[in-house]
Amino acid sequence: MNDALFERLLYEEESTTLDFKQEQYRFAKASEEDKSELLKDVLGFANAWRRSEAYILIGVEDLRGGRGNVLGIPSADHLDDHSLQQFVNNLTNRPVRFHYEAFGFEGKQVGIIHIEERQARPLYLKRDYGKLKRTEVYVRRGSSTDPTKPAGPDEIALMGQPSGPQDAELAVDFADVGRDESLGTHVSWDTEFCEMPPMDAIPDLARPRRQHPFGIDLSSIQFSTLDRLNEDYFRELANFEFVRRLFRPVRLVVKNVGRVAAGSVRAEITVPTSLGVMVMDSSDMPDAPKRRAAPFAVPGLKSIRPAFRREPGEVVIEKNAERFRVEIDCGSLQPGRRVWSEVFYIGKGASGDLPLGGRVFAENLPQPKDFTLLIAVNVANTKMTLAELRSLPDPAEDDD
Repeated sequence: MNDALFERLLYEEESTTLDFKQEQYRFAKASEEDKSELLKDVLGFANAWRRSEAYILIGVEDLRGGRGNVLGIPSADHLDDHSLQQFVNNLTNRPVRFHYEAFGFEGKQVGIIHIEERQARPLYLKRDYGKLKRTEVYVRRGSSTDPTKPAGPDEIALMGQPSGPQDAELAVDFADVGRDESLGTHVSWDTEFCEMPPMDAIPDLARPRRQHPFGIDLSSIQFSTLDRLNEDYFRELANFEFVRRLFRPVRLVVKNVGRVAAGSVRAEITVPTSLGVMVMDSSDMPDAPKRRAAPFAVPGLKSIRPAFRREPGEVVIEKNAERFRVEIDCGSLQPGRRVWSEVFYIGKGASGDLPLGGRVFAENLPQPKDFTLLIAVNVANTKMTLAELRSLPDPAEDDD
C-alpha cells in the first residue's frame, strides 16, 4: 500500500473489491461467533467474481458519494498477520492468498486486509465455525457477503475452472534477531536518546602515573607499540554509548506464501531522512573502544565485502540526502520457503510510530508488491555528565 493508492480507494464505492470498516475486527480473545465475521469477509472477497485485488480498509468510515472518512484505530489494535494467516488457513480447504498490514495515513493508523486477485477457488471451511457452515461457499456480491446466500453448484463448478498461470505471492515480516521466528508486521521498541558531553569538552585518556623505585616518573614513556595509549578512548566511548542506547537491531524474513516458485526475489525498504531516522548495517556500528590502541588495526576493514556476489539474506544499505534504502536479495524461493535477512540497525530520535514502506520484486510478479512494516518507538531522553562518562565500566572488558 502507498499513499496514492490509499487516497484513490477512499473515493471508491464499496464493491466486490473494497469494503470499509470503522472499527477493528474482534479477534484476540474473541468468541468464534465474533471471529467468524472476519472469516466470512475474507472468504467472501476470495471467492468473489473480480478482475483486480480487493481491500478491506479498517478504521475508515464509508461516506456514500464522497471521500471515505479516515477515523483511524489505536496502534495496539492492529492484527498480527502471522496469527491471522494461521487462523484462516487452518480452517479452509486450501490456502487463502491475503495478508494484513498496518498503514499510516494523515497521522492516523489504519488496518488493511489485502486479498489477492488470483485464488484457487472455491474456498470453504473444513468444519463449522461460529455462524459459518462447513463446505458452504460464501461469495461477496456487490457491497456485502450474505451468509444465507452461498454459491450454488453451477457457480462453484465455474470457480474450479483454471484461471491461467499464477503470479508469485510474497510477504515480508519482522523476524526475531536471535532465532528464526517471524514477529509479524509491527513491533514495539523502548530506546534511549542520551545526550553526551560535547566532544571538545571530553579530555584525552591520560596514562596512569607509574613511579620507578628511584623516583622516576614513567607515565610518559612508551615501551613498545603494544603499549600505545588510545587518547581518544573517552570520545569513542561517548559515541559507542550513544549509538548502543539509541539504535535497535532489525531483522526481516521474506517468505513465499503462494503456490508457485518465485524467481530473483528482492525486497527493498525506503526510509526518508526527514523522519529523523538513521539506518546502519553491522559494519557501521562502532566497536567497543579500548584503552590500548591495537597497533595493526586497519580502519574500515570490517566494511569490506565481496562486490561480485550476494548471499540470500545479505543486507545492502544505500544512502543519499533524501533517504536510506535497505536492499535484501533472496534468490529464488520455492513455495513455503523463507529467507532470513542479516541484522541491520535503526535509530529514531523521538517517540512515535515509524512506518517502513517497502516493495518486493520477483521475476513472476507483474509489478512490485508494496508492503508496510510498523515500529512503535518509545524514546526516553537522558543526559550524561562528563563525570558519569568517565565512570562507565570498560565495554571492551565486558565483551571479553
